[in-house]
Amino acid sequence: MTNPGQKWIEIPETVAEEIKHYLLQEGGQEDQIIGGAAEAWRVRFSDATLTYYKSGTLYSTGSSDPAVGKAWEFISLHTGPRFEPSTKDILIGLDETGKGEVIGHTVLAGVLIPAELGLDLEKLVSVADTKQKREVAYWDELFRQIDQFKRKGLQCTVEKIPPWHVDRYNLNKIMDVVYQRILATFFRHVETRQSRIVIDDYGVGASLDRYLRAMTNAGSEVVVTTGADDHFLEARVASVLAKREREKVIEALHKSQEYHVDGQTVGSGNAGDPETLAWLRAWKATGRQWPWFVKRSFKTIRALDGIAGTAKKEAPPIRDDILSAEFLKEFEDGRLSITSLSVVCPSCGAVSKAALVTPSDQERFVGRCINCRKPIPNLDFTLRYYCGYVLPDSNIITGGLLSKDLERSLFFEGFTVLLDATVRRECDTPGGKQELGRLARFSAIGRIGLEEVPSSILGGTSFERDEAILRVAIQYNAVLVTNDQNMKAAAQAHRVFVLSTN
Repeated sequence: MTNPGQKWIEIPETVAEEIKHYLLQEGGQEDQIIGGAAEAWRVRFSDATLTYYKSGTLYSTGSSDPAVGKAWEFISLHTGPRFEPSTKDILIGLDETGKGEVIGHTVLAGVLIPAELGLDLEKLVSVADTKQKREVAYWDELFRQIDQFKRKGLQCTVEKIPPWHVDRYNLNKIMDVVYQRILATFFRHVETRQSRIVIDDYGVGASLDRYLRAMTNAGSEVVVTTGADDHFLEARVASVLAKREREKVIEALHKSQEYHVDGQTVGSGNAGDPETLAWLRAWKATGRQWPWFVKRSFKTIRALDGIAGTAKKEAPPIRDDILSAEFLKEFEDGRLSITSLSVVCPSCGAVSKAALVTPSDQERFVGRCINCRKPIPNLDFTLRYYCGYVLPDSNIITGGLLSKDLERSLFFEGFTVLLDATVRRECDTPGGKQELGRLARFSAIGRIGLEEVPSSILGGTSFERDEAILRVAIQYNAVLVTNDQNMKAAAQAHRVFVLSTN
């Protein structure tokens, strides 16, 4: 098997000369410099080429020869660790991509890495520079190799913030809440004092900063720094996962004929990409409205629209006042628990572990109080960023509720939809299959997440089936979506929050 290439940075010239001498002594051959003035030397060693740059970076292409692996070990021994070592048992990294791109979601990723996996993961991601343009297949293959470490304790999560939220709201404040939720989820499984938390600094706000100080006081090592993925393994892995998720969506847009203009596609989505700029101008010339994935608040788009000045952003309507004090206290203490979630109706004051999702006069789905049936403003936005997961029952899937909403209302936009194995089996009907196909299409273009989860039971009584589904909801801290009265009653008994249409 060919191992991926490796990269070392900030190597002094004296150390680089020692490495070159070792390679030549072990049978390497000095190669012709082809990279111009940036390169200092090249050595061909077995099936790999090692290039040292005047900037202090040493790069090796991939190899299947153990002798090259031994040379890599020699280099690492003389240059020190590629990433900052840690005295903690658990490495937690948070990073994002797409924040500055004019097309597509902002993607946030979090990883939890047992320290003993560090060396193996370092070999995989050392040269995975997410700022370089690569084919989607490259990121998919890298993800596949990283994903194999889940069997050994790796945990990861990916969240997407849609363009229209970026256009309207202060993005950093949304990121604060999402990152805190990711951390709270991880800390259900590990001790705070065992962990190092590394965040690529995007402008951390007061609420997350307060939370991180609490983690520090509890014994965690916390690092918030720019360029974190260059120096910390956990941030690099998170960066790779975020990049792969974003590139999947961009690829889906490339493949969709709906978004082709005179044979042109969206390019990389970066405003500095000539292909993206050409597509934006071509789309504008058609006279059509900008599609959903274009960030209309960006300077590039405002210029094309003839709008001067900078777009003004609002504070995101994440409504702490409609969430129960118990849930908020758990969240602030670093624990995320669906069993502590209740909603407080701003109209009648009722506190409930359920809410309705019904059409308004404009046929848009809105959240309502289960007691007085009046709207609960921003319930969708608040649950989406505080909880993130919904678990639909089979009656919701076969009834087509989710796709109907995504086509016109956007209540469930941005949630990750969990497909329980038992529910999926029950949806093996023409209507169920059609709805699953629609959800897969919405997932492919990033409108929702879609994640299949195993069930602890694939048979049994209806009671056992309901219990198994509720265990999944509790495990993932997911909001249950069901119209089944028996399931709603069972959820209330387990203190699981429910959304229903009746």
